[in-house]
Amino acid sequence: MTAKVEMADYEARAEAAYAAMYDAAPHNVKDHYEDACLNLSHAIESAAGLGLQQEVVRLKKRSEEIDAVYNHQFRYVGR
Repeated sequence: MTAKVEMADYEARAEAAYAAMYDAAPHNVKDHYEDACLNLSHAIESAAGLGLQQEVVRLKKRSEEIDAVYNHQFRYVGR
């Protein structure tokens, strides 16, 4: 698998985990959130390794968006 394909795969996994947050039972939301964060982190590392600075910026912004959604909508659900 090429590094660019690997980056796209990590991003797709992150987006799938993010989408799963909305359908998950309250006690499982954090697991999906952490999967999304981990996969985006790997995607960012891949983009940085390829020298794709615009992709790094875009992926970091997406990570911040997912953090904000989790903190606003899900952090205290099920407690």
